Amino acid sequence: MEFFGDFGTGNSTPGMHWLPGMCTFLAVGTLVYHILGFRLLRQYLLGTYSQSSWWTYLKTYKGLLCRDVQSEIQYVSIVGCHHVIGGGLMAYSACMNAPSAWVAGALIGCFDDIHDTICMLLPAWPFGGGAERDMKFITIMLVHHTAAITATLPVICSGLYENQHIQSIGAWLLLAGGISHFTLAVSRTCNREVPSEAKFDALVWLCGGAFYTYSRLWCFPRSIMALFREEYAGLSGGMQTALIAFTVMMGVFNVLIFFDVMKNVLKRVRLVMNGSEKRS
Repeated sequence: MEFFGDFGTGNSTPGMHWLPGMCTFLAVGTLVYHILGFRLLRQYLLGTYSQSSWWTYLKTYKGLLCRDVQSEIQYVSIVGCHHVIGGGLMAYSACMNAPSAWVAGALIGCFDDIHDTICMLLPAWPFGGGAERDMKFITIMLVHHTAAITATLPVICSGLYENQHIQSIGAWLLLAGGISHFTLAVSRTCNREVPSEAKFDALVWLCGGAFYTYSRLWCFPRSIMALFREEYAGLSGGMQTALIAFTVMMGVFNVLIFFDVMKNVLKRVRLVMNGSEKRS
C-alpha cells in the first residue's frame, strides 16, 4: 500500500504531482483487468457455465444488459467480482481507518469505468463487438462511468479521500454495483418454468433490490448531504463544481436503475403469484 501513499513521487502530500503515477497505474491496471477478467476469467466461466443444466435455457429469452443472456451472465460475473474487490477495499478503509486502501479500491473501481467506456465507444462491448447496441443503456452507463472517473482523480489529488463521507460514498456505490451484478448472475441460473426456481429467483431479486435501495437511495444521499453540509463551503470553485456534477450524474443514474430494479422485482413476484413464465 505504500505506492498509494505517494504514487512513486516520494511526496506524501496530496497534489497534482500524484497524477502521472495515478494515470500510469490506471493504464497498466486497465490492461491487466482486461487480460485477467475478460480473457482468463471469462474463459474459465464459459467452460464452467456451459456445462450447467441451465445454459441452454438462457437462449430462450432476451437479457437486460445483453440480448444474448449467455454473454450477459459471463459479463456480470466478471464485473461483479471487480466491484466487490474494489468496494471491499473501500469498506475496509472506512472501517479500519486505512486511507491508502480506499485509494487503491477507488482506482481499481476506475479500471471497469475506463474499460467499459472504451468498449462501448469503439464499439466492442461486451466481448469484442458484434452484439446489438442498446443506445439507451450505453448512454446511461457512459454517464455513470464519466461521473466515477471525473470524481475519483480530483478526490485523491485534493486529499478528500480521507473524509469519512467520501469513503462511505465510494464503498456503498461500488458494493451496491457488485451485489447488483451478482443478483443478475444468480437470477440467470434459475429456470422460471420451474416453480421452486421461480420462487428462488424472486427471493434473489427481493434481496438484491433491498440492498440496492438501502445503499444507493439511503446511504449515498445521506453521505452526499453530509458532505455538502460540512465540506462544500471550504472547497475550491472547481471542486464545488465537480461535487455538484458528480451528485447530479450519479443521483440520476441511481434513480433510473432503481426503477429498472423494481420493475424486475415486481415482474418476478407476479410470476410466482400467477404461476406462469413470461420471457422477457
